Amino acid sequence: MSGSGELHESIFRYVWRHTRRQQLWLFAVLLVSLPLYYLTLDLPKRIVNGPIQGEWQPGETQTVFDFAVPLPDFLGGGSWQVFDGLTLDRLGVLVALSLTFLFFVVVNGLFKYYLNVYKGRLGERLLRRLRYQLVDRVLRFPTNRFKHVRGPEIASMIKDETEPVGGFGGSAFADPALLMSQALTALVFIVLQNFWLGLVAGMVVAVQIILIPRMRRRLVKLARARQLTARLLSGRIGEVVESIPSIRTNDTSNWERAELGDRLGKILKIRYDFFQWKFFVNFLNNLLAQTTPFIFYLAGGYFVITGRLDIGQLVAVIAAYKDLPSPLKELIAWDQYRVDVQSKYAQIREQFVMPGLVAPQVQRVSFDAPPRLDGEIAVNGLRISDESGNELLLPTTLRLKPGEAVAVVGPLGGGGEYLAEALVRLAEPSGGRIAFAGRPLDGLDDAFAGRRLGYSAAGLYLPQMSVRDALTYGLKHVPMIRQKRSGQDEATRLMEARLAGNIDLDIRDDWNDYTAAGVSEPARLNERLAEILSIVELKSEIARLGLRSRMPETVGEGTVEEILAARRRFRQRLIEGGDEDYFESFDKTRYSDYATVFENMVFGIADQEAEAERPLAARPGVQKVLAATGLDERLFTMGRQIAETLIEIFGDLAPDNPLLDEIDLMSPEEVEVYRSALRRVDGEGKMDPADRQAFQTLAFGYVEPRDRLGLLDDDLRTAIVAARTHFADGLDPDLADAVSLHDENGVNRSASLQDNILFGRIVTRYAEAPARINTVLSETLEETGLSGLVFELGLAFDIGSGAKRLSSGQQQKLTLARAVLKRPDLLVLNRPLAALDGEAQMRIIAAVLKARQTLGVPEQVVLWVLGNPDHAAAFDRTIEFREGRMVEAGNEPAEPLELA
Repeated sequence: MSGSGELHESIFRYVWRHTRRQQLWLFAVLLVSLPLYYLTLDLPKRIVNGPIQGEWQPGETQTVFDFAVPLPDFLGGGSWQVFDGLTLDRLGVLVALSLTFLFFVVVNGLFKYYLNVYKGRLGERLLRRLRYQLVDRVLRFPTNRFKHVRGPEIASMIKDETEPVGGFGGSAFADPALLMSQALTALVFIVLQNFWLGLVAGMVVAVQIILIPRMRRRLVKLARARQLTARLLSGRIGEVVESIPSIRTNDTSNWERAELGDRLGKILKIRYDFFQWKFFVNFLNNLLAQTTPFIFYLAGGYFVITGRLDIGQLVAVIAAYKDLPSPLKELIAWDQYRVDVQSKYAQIREQFVMPGLVAPQVQRVSFDAPPRLDGEIAVNGLRISDESGNELLLPTTLRLKPGEAVAVVGPLGGGGEYLAEALVRLAEPSGGRIAFAGRPLDGLDDAFAGRRLGYSAAGLYLPQMSVRDALTYGLKHVPMIRQKRSGQDEATRLMEARLAGNIDLDIRDDWNDYTAAGVSEPARLNERLAEILSIVELKSEIARLGLRSRMPETVGEGTVEEILAARRRFRQRLIEGGDEDYFESFDKTRYSDYATVFENMVFGIADQEAEAERPLAARPGVQKVLAATGLDERLFTMGRQIAETLIEIFGDLAPDNPLLDEIDLMSPEEVEVYRSALRRVDGEGKMDPADRQAFQTLAFGYVEPRDRLGLLDDDLRTAIVAARTHFADGLDPDLADAVSLHDENGVNRSASLQDNILFGRIVTRYAEAPARINTVLSETLEETGLSGLVFELGLAFDIGSGAKRLSSGQQQKLTLARAVLKRPDLLVLNRPLAALDGEAQMRIIAAVLKARQTLGVPEQVVLWVLGNPDHAAAFDRTIEFREGRMVEAGNEPAEPLELA
């Protein structure tokens, strides 16, 4: 389901089109509330003119609240007495009317609360709809449109510029109706105030000043959460814009819709909580304000009756305190808001309303697998031009037979890459046609193109996700395995998604098309992923990522025992192979030369994120230990010596000099920071504690064999090891989230899996030590059966936004593996391995072509645009492109085919 709703020219037409029933309901509630609002204005007059100011005789009573319905003549005329009322004396009438006034004030406040919440929710729902429709349109932009837009700009428009438009949805019709009705019924009373009753009002205001700000603190937290989720949404939308080639060639537009719809749902929940609490605070504030007139009527009326207060003074105080709304002023403000919103809405339409949008039915949700490509691929007179009319690909005609592997060679811009893009609909032909088994490509929907065609190129963008999600992205077309969910939360989720026009597919379901990957059940997917990664020579690299990943929090006791067993077996293998000198195991009683000073002091590791948030040396728990052990001054001196030495050697280098990158203890940006700190320390006066802690931080990272400044002697090593006893009994609260201690009989969940198995450091003074230790570790993993866990952790590795945590070669291997995994009928590869050397490319080319048999797709057509023509020998035939023209080597030019 695509949110392809029309963006009307007028904001009022758009709001009315999608909220007509809700607006009518608001009008109905307003009509019901108006008599009650009038009563809150009329009752004070009745109170003043009745029991307060009216002439009463001693012992006189009066009937109040009597109610009779007039009867028409055909029913006999007269009236029907519904309620005889209450007969009360003067004081009783005063109390009864005052309580009635209070009742209607509360009811009227509740009406306002309900209307505000309803309007807020209506506006937020409309905002969700509008944002979703804009995202849907981005997914359907013409391909050429993405050459003219920038991702951050599109994201900003969808996130920020729609904000006032959505907020206007709930007030577009209701606010002017409410303000105008209040303008017709409101009364303004201006009189002088009485001191004592004013004091009462002041006390109520004081309560408001103390209570309301405290309640609004929650609004601040919700506002921060709202800002954070909106910021994440903006980044995600930017990634969608960058990922359009992957979305179009993998039929994942509906997965993107569901994922973004889920994010919008979370934002809706935060925002709904925000304005619900906001209006509750406003309601309470108004209730407190309206309590004062009740006190005035009851207590002030009593004073008037007893003769201690003049009636005119009482009326003046009441009128002065009760500041009635200013509907005309608010109506003017609303009109200004309307003009601003209309302007922003018009700007949004300019960017998102355009000809050539992909039709919604092309990206429709399809649970049926499209038919396999069982015939030739025919390209007839295909021409591709740029926007200026320059021909990038001259008329080209060729046939691709089932099972054929075709190499395309030629210089960059020669034409082969444009043919590759046209075959997967990433380039729009200016002439000619492409047909698959007689079916024109331009008549096929994304369900066919995304599931039967595969594509990879060197520059494809990878959004932030795990390695597993990046690999299986090409399998996420529709939910394949739906989980049964029930309860109020699920019903609300579905209802809100549908009311806002969002897709109602659940991102939490299993979207992986296991049949497309060639596996029979989810449990077999990891085996297939390992097979695919081996084909592109990425499996060992993913395993290394897994080894270096932090221990997952959900690791069970059984896995912990396996890790400890692997640790013991690793040490045995070191002894058996005579490799003990290459490795230094952790020992609680001994200083580890290849660990940092801080790691030796706590016998553990520091959390990098927590350290970045607040330096370890600045934490009271660390300072307390340093003072107790005498290390405070010694580590300060050590850090100062490190700074003096490094600045003396590297201080005169330019900030961009590559030699500065070789300093492990100090970043290039910190050179000037420590230079200034040294000047302050060498000067006179009291030392700044921040400078002292900065030098201690420098000492914390020192490793003697790596830094080789000769600053560690045996006496200092012994003192550092002795400090461990202060941390062994338990960490202070300020360190609990920043430091994780080693355990000889357990695992350190803040350390990587590799560090937990090794439980020590490699002796780097031997050049062959790293390679030898890695070999022993790999053998240990295979022997102990932990290689599966390592691979699983590797698949869970977060590649970062734009896959920046991977090298260029790894990114290209990953996108190639994704295209191979879904076993398409046509695999189009557009210089996908440009970052690799020639030998690696040749090995992977041979493996991909051979894998067609092992993956069960022997009829798969492969068209590979090569960067090196020498690699063409592995293919069935070679096509050369130069200056937009095709030359088919070793074959006669293909004849045009008749299309069905």
